Amino acid sequence: MDGCLDITPVKIPRPSYFSFVDLSIIEEAEKLDAVVASSKKRYGNIPLDFVIIYKTKPTLGIAIEGGLNTRQPIPKVISIQHGGSAFESGRLKCGHQILEVNGQKLCGVEHREIVKIIADAFQDVSTNRLNLLVTMNLSQISQSYILNSMDRK
Repeated sequence: MDGCLDITPVKIPRPSYFSFVDLSIIEEAEKLDAVVASSKKRYGNIPLDFVIIYKTKPTLGIAIEGGLNTRQPIPKVISIQHGGSAFESGRLKCGHQILEVNGQKLCGVEHREIVKIIADAFQDVSTNRLNLLVTMNLSQISQSYILNSMDRK
């Protein structure tokens, strides 16, 4: 041959095992699926999303409205500031209604307490992220669920 190598394609087999990283990713996905499935039992058949916000910036950078003492019983994201962790995550959107923060339900909680719950969760040094259960359409949540949540307070 004139200086060129003859290359024969070699098929490399895929591993028949998973690394610890692969397993942790699979475990995390299964956990998220389980959380959403159990949440569907609690909230009914509404579109739910599990948003993870890593604490990559010094601020969360969101503004919310709503709470028990307002006309909107569930907090809703009304703005996301550039430069905050929520913006960096790219998953949280304006209009998302936050049902839970790190497993803590926000239905039936006054606005001031909701703000404190979210801020405390963001400042918690024992974890590097915030886990939010959100939806875009709460009109389908049963009124009985909302009323029951308010009665427990």
